[in-house]
Amino acid sequence: MFNCPTILVATPDACKRVLMDDDSFGEGWPKATVELIGRKSFLTSSPEEHRRLRKLTAAPINGFDALSTYLGFIDRTVAEALHRWSEAGEIEFLTELRRVTFKVIVQIFLTAADDATMRELERSYTDLNYGIRAMAINLPGFAFHKAFKVANARSLLATSMDIDARS
Repeated sequence: MFNCPTILVATPDACKRVLMDDDSFGEGWPKATVELIGRKSFLTSSPEEHRRLRKLTAAPINGFDALSTYLGFIDRTVAEALHRWSEAGEIEFLTELRRVTFKVIVQIFLTAADDATMRELERSYTDLNYGIRAMAINLPGFAFHKAFKVANARSLLATSMDIDARS
């Protein structure tokens, strides 16, 4: 699986053994994940660097004051979703729940996004998410290829924003 040796475990004892035995089991991510998320991401950073980056990124959204800022928005968003679901009849619950969660996350990090931007972000995120879990086959028609295009577009956008910021 993932083009390399992979262990799938389900029982609590097996999970504990794999997760606690650093001598026999090393950390690792599938090739597709590392290529799409980046070699300098949280996933591949050392424990110390991960802790440092987490403190920097979590500070604006953790704690009572930060969370209470978003509580009204979260409450309205969930109430709107529940109302929409009740009128829709049949829904795909996990997809709809992910959509609500994504909307809250975008609001927290971007403050505001119109519906068209939200749909495009969600589509890009979904494509990237499917590609992360796929084999790293970069040919049209494969999930990784679609995700690779999304990741490259993100990379180009970040580069252009960095150039603009330096100008």
